Amino acid sequence: MMGRSDAGALARRAAYGLMTSLAARSLALAGARLVGHGVVAGPGTELVVEGFPRSGNSLAVAAIAAAQPRPLRIAHHTHAPANVLRALRLGLPTLVVVRDPDEAAVELVLAKPFLSLREALRGYARFHEPLLARREGFVVATSPEVHTDLAGVVRRINERFGTRFAEPGEDALRAAGDGIAAYWAGRRGPGLPGVGRTAPPGDEERVGGGDDRAPLLAELSSPGLAPLRARARRCFLALTERG
Repeated sequence: MMGRSDAGALARRAAYGLMTSLAARSLALAGARLVGHGVVAGPGTELVVEGFPRSGNSLAVAAIAAAQPRPLRIAHHTHAPANVLRALRLGLPTLVVVRDPDEAAVELVLAKPFLSLREALRGYARFHEPLLARREGFVVATSPEVHTDLAGVVRRINERFGTRFAEPGEDALRAAGDGIAAYWAGRRGPGLPGVGRTAPPGDEERVGGGDDRAPLLAELSSPGLAPLRARARRCFLALTERG
């Protein structure tokens, strides 16, 4: 007999699956606005930064914002490809942060333990696949680039879009920690229906983490996950390859 906790986890997994299946549609942005999930791109937006959860989005947003001489209107953290597609329609400077799919899936499951690796990998593919045909419309940065060369990333944004954003230096990177903390502290409400809010980066120990990472890494090599891993890996390679 299914217990209440099992039924709850099943419902949350179903909600996550529905959410990711609709994430490229404008409906996803209407839902994000309704529940205050991230910041949706609009005519007044100056920069869009998006990515799959656990990819380095918070650091990119906070450090870029901290480097500017004035407040910058940044759309971010909807974790929906629809926000990127809307940004492209509006002609907005856009950065997509991309993390290795195995790493991203493991970290998402640690943050949302009701998810399986299968669901996380499928979600990764569903986020990135709608963007492949529009790859030339935005700048891509890998998670390591965000952490080690964000100035170079901003330089590429400026070159691509003709913008003049200040490149983050050490001071901006140090200040980013306060910006990240302020963003997460300001999040209110239950989050996305059925899915809830994700724990702040670095809080995996409170929701899983630690010894839970090893079995997840081992599970990645199971034959049943091979097709989804390959699908997610194709997205990663297609987006990060620079000709």
